[in-house]
This record gives sequence, C-alpha cells and structure tokens, in this order.
Amino acid sequence: MQTTSTIKRLALNFYFWIFLAFGVSFTFALVNKWLDPVQKHNTVVSDGKGYYAYLPGMFIYDDINFGFNQTVEKDKHTETAYTDYRYKIDKKRVYTRYYLGTCIAYAPFFFGAHFTSLAMGWDADGYTAIYHGSIVLAAICYAMLAMIFFGKVFDLYGIKYWVKVFVILGVYFGSNWFYYACWESSLSHTYSVAFMAIFWYYALRFKENPTVRLAIVIGLLVGFITLIRPVNVLVVLFLPMLFTSWSIFWKFFTEKILNWKIVASTLLASGAVVSLQLFVYKAQIGQWFIYAYSQERFYFLDPHMFDFLFSFRKGFFVYTPIFILSVLGLYSWYKKSKFQALWWLGTFVLITYIFSSWHMWWYGGTYGTRVFIEYYLFFALPLALWLTQLRGVTLKIVMTIACLFIFNNVLQQYQYRKGILHYEAMTWDMYKDIFLYPIVP
Repeated sequence: MQTTSTIKRLALNFYFWIFLAFGVSFTFALVNKWLDPVQKHNTVVSDGKGYYAYLPGMFIYDDINFGFNQTVEKDKHTETAYTDYRYKIDKKRVYTRYYLGTCIAYAPFFFGAHFTSLAMGWDADGYTAIYHGSIVLAAICYAMLAMIFFGKVFDLYGIKYWVKVFVILGVYFGSNWFYYACWESSLSHTYSVAFMAIFWYYALRFKENPTVRLAIVIGLLVGFITLIRPVNVLVVLFLPMLFTSWSIFWKFFTEKILNWKIVASTLLASGAVVSLQLFVYKAQIGQWFIYAYSQERFYFLDPHMFDFLFSFRKGFFVYTPIFILSVLGLYSWYKKSKFQALWWLGTFVLITYIFSSWHMWWYGGTYGTRVFIEYYLFFALPLALWLTQLRGVTLKIVMTIACLFIFNNVLQQYQYRKGILHYEAMTWDMYKDIFLYPIVP
C-alpha cells in the first residue's frame, strides 16, 4: 500500500516525468552513442561541425579561421565523418556560414569535457569522443529544459495536469525532437526549441506585468534565438496570439510596448546579443556583415507547401502525425477564442510558406521536417487545449489515435537510424513497403 502511495505521489510531480524522460534519453544515448565504437566519435558532424568549430577555434587553437579543420579534424580524427565547413573570400579571409548561438549553448558542456580531458591527462584537442559525448548530453539537457518551460506555459493556459504530461512526453517521443536530441545532437533545433519555450513563458509574464526588466529578458531571448538561427526571429509573429482580439493586442501594443523605456530596453538587449556575430565576422574577414549562405536562398515565388507538409519525401504531417491532432484541435480553440485560433492558423500557414520556399525545401538528409522543431511548443498548444476540453468516448478515441501516432513515430526513428527509411528520397511505394516493419521487408 505504501509503495502504491509513493508511486501516486511521484506521478503527481511533473519533474518526475522530466527525470524519467531524461533517464530514457540518457540510456538511449549511452547504449547507442557512447558505447558504440563508431557513433561515439560521430555526434559533431555535418552542420554541427560548423556550429561547434567556434569553441575549439577560440579556446584551444586561437584560430577563428579554422585552419585546424585541415589538420586536427581531417588528418588526425579520421574516425569522424569529415566536413569542410570553411568558406573563403580569399586566401586569408575564411569564415563559416554557421551562426554563433548554437556554440554558445554548447559551451558549458564543451568546457566540462575540455577541463575533464586536461585534468585526466587525455588528449584535449576538442575532437575526441568525450567532446562528442558532451554535445549529446547538452542536447538532452536542453530538451529537458524545454519540457520544463512547456509545462510552465501550459500551466498559464490552464491545461490539465495529465494532459500536460501526456502532450509534452508525446510530442518529445512521438516526433523527431527525441531523434535530434539523442542522435543528431549537434544540430541547432533542440537548442532553439528550449529558448523558444523560455521566450514564450516570459512573453506571457510580460503581458501580465510589462516591466523594463522583463523587456530586457525578452530582448535577450529574442536576440539569442536569432543568433542560433536568424529565421527563428519569426517566433515574434505568434505574439498577437497572447490576446483574445486584435483590438486588445493593439491597445496593449500602443499603450504598454510603445514606451521608450520598453522599446529601448528590448532593442538594446537583443541587439547586443546579435552583435556578437558581427564582431566575429569583423575578426574573421575584416567586415561587419556577410550573407553567410552565399548562393543559397529562398524562392518565394516557388514554394513547395504541399510537399513540405504532406509528401512522403519529408512531409511534416507524415513524419510527425501527432500534429494532425493539433490542427483538428483548432476547432475547439476557435469556439473559445476565434482570434487566437485564426491567428495560430495564419501564422502556421505563413511560416510554412517561408520554410517551403527555401531552395532545398526538404532540408537535406534529415529525419522529418527538422526546421519545425523550434515551434513545437506552438504546435503542441492546440492539442493540449483540445484534450483539456474533451470528455468520454471522444477523448478515448483521440487518445488512442495519439498513442498510435507516437508508436509509429518511435518505429520510424528506428527505421531511419537503421537506413530502412531513406534520409531524403522516400516515395509512397517505399513508404508503404516499410510501414510498421522494424526490419527491411
């Protein structure tokens, strides 16, 4: 009886579920990353190499033009998949297209690995297995931080406790978020989703108490979110959704936000953070700004919105089907607040249009629609609000469907890691052949 009572008390503690998610994630990483002779050297790979390079460049080699890419990375660490992330203006001016924010998020974990290596007398060159492992741990910890702030936001929206736990864990395990936290941990998305959640929590607090201190916090968060991925600044498009009508939002905006102290505090705070990238460019190439992505750009006259959402190649709703329920949940939200539901829908359509206009709308060899991971708090919210309102048989049906979607996504993550699900060339014929098959049929 006492054991049952203890279990019930634990189940009523939200942080117990966060700890459980951390334990599952850590165990997965331990077995599949740290104990694997190949994978333990292959976390900081692909785009992650470009994000990460600032840290050894600044704190080990004193070289922000990344000459060690050709020596330490290419020649010394052949066990790690090699990427040349350097871009050259001329022989002396070398930079990387990857922005500074993600490496700042890595930094505490990088320093932990570096100082441990120095203390133990290990090779402290920035690229041994312990450094790769530190980035996996970083991504998992930021995922847990995001979940904590998801919970804080859900509390402010009046979401039921059991719904809060189910939706947060369901979105984490039932989408590609878990995959990018525990497998491709060096990519920026897991770090973005954490700071997006923190931003929205403080935006909700600012709405209730618009102080200069909170304006500074929000400015710093917007700046850092932008420093991770500049396109992340689109998160501000959701801000009117804090209010129940446009007139209420506009009144708040004109009376509370258009105050010189608030405006100056926010802009100075965000500008100070973003300016870090400008100083790095100045040190690297002698100029304050460069469009780092060179010939890569958006084609706004040729979006691939349907492919982006529904194709078997990378469709968002194909590889994260739990969010189909979020869209269905808009009806319940609409009945409660037409403005908020319609603003959510309009913002979702707009960011879909923007992301699907990128020259490579499928975003390379990745699992699912990775560029939406940042916005999972906003995609989870309609689902949580809907489940809070549902009762009886309808609730049981929706919960059953949600569980099936989660199971399917967990299986698809396994298929992707094993090469059963192709990284960028999936078709309907390929998908139906492997559907629900844990091995190659």
